[in-house]
Amino acid sequence: MNKDFLKKIYYAGLSAVQADKFRRRALKKQNKIAVLNLHRVSPVENPFWSPLHPRIFEKLLQFLQKNFEVYLFKELNSIEKSVKPLAVLSFDDGYYDFIEYALPLLEKYKMRANMNIIPQCAESGKPIWNVRLYDFLNAAPRRLINEIKLPDFAAELADDSREAKLRYGLQISSYLKKRPRKEREEIWHSIEPFLGKAGFRETRMMTTDEIKQISEQTEIGVHSFSHESMGFEEDEFFERDFTKCRNYFAEKLNLSLTIYAFPNGSYRAEQVDFLKRNDIKYILLVNEKFADLRADIFPRLTAYGNTRNEIKMKSLGF
Repeated sequence: MNKDFLKKIYYAGLSAVQADKFRRRALKKQNKIAVLNLHRVSPVENPFWSPLHPRIFEKLLQFLQKNFEVYLFKELNSIEKSVKPLAVLSFDDGYYDFIEYALPLLEKYKMRANMNIIPQCAESGKPIWNVRLYDFLNAAPRRLINEIKLPDFAAELADDSREAKLRYGLQISSYLKKRPRKEREEIWHSIEPFLGKAGFRETRMMTTDEIKQISEQTEIGVHSFSHESMGFEEDEFFERDFTKCRNYFAEKLNLSLTIYAFPNGSYRAEQVDFLKRNDIKYILLVNEKFADLRADIFPRLTAYGNTRNEIKMKSLGF
C-alpha cells in the first residue's frame, strides 16, 4: 500500500480522535512551548528536499491562530499568563522564498517569526552545499546522478519515483553531513564537476540588504556563519565562526546577536556553555521535543507536511 496514503490515514485518524486537543492541554498544564522549525515555503517542488507548500503553511497558521498564542523569543520572558498554549515559528537558513511566500501569509494572520540566517550565504548569494546538491539532483538525469561514486557510499537512485528520489536525497545528504568539514570538503570536490553538467538554477538566498529590510518585523538570529555541523568541529573553529557571526550582525545588520541555532542539530555541551558566556540568550537545537518556557536552550519540532492534518499533528510532536 502507498506510504503517502497510509500517512494520510494515520494523521487523519489522530485528528478524528482529537489527539491534538489532549496534547495542547498537556502543553498548557506543563508550561511547555512548541518551537516549530521550518526552512523553505514555496510552491516549487523538489522531491529530493521539498519545500513546505504555501497552501499547507497557511493551514498551519490557521491552526496556530485558533489554538495557540504565537510569540517571538524576546517576548517569552514577559509572558505572565496565557489562555492558550504557546508557540514560536523558527525558520532556518534565510531563503528568499521566505519573503516571497511566508512573510505575506504571516502578515495576513498578524504573526511574526524568528529567522536564523547564514551570513556566508547572504554575502555570497549561494545556498549551503546540501541545498546546492538538492538543486542539482532535481535537475540532473538519473544516469548522471548514478555516475557519482563516493567512498563507502553504495546508494544509487533506483528510479524516477518521488519515493526513490526522497530516499536517495536523504542518504547522500546524511552521508556528507556526518563527516567533519575537511573530510566533507574533499568529497565535495569530487561531486562539484557533476554540478556543471546539469545546467540548473540554484536556490536564491536573502541578501544582507533584504535581511535588514525584514528585521523590523522578523526576529533575526544566526545559524552559524558557514553552516557546519559543530559537534564535529574543534573549539577554535567554532569560536572563530561565532566571532564572524557577531561581527556580521554588528557591522552589516546593526543588530545585537542574541539567538543562535546549531546547524544540523549538531553540537557539544561546551559549545552551549560558550554561547551562554557570550550573551546568547536563546540557543536553538532540534531534538524534536517541546521546550520549557523559562529556559535558554530551546529544542525544536520539525514542522513539515503535505496535508492539513499532518502539519497540525507534527506541530504537536506526533
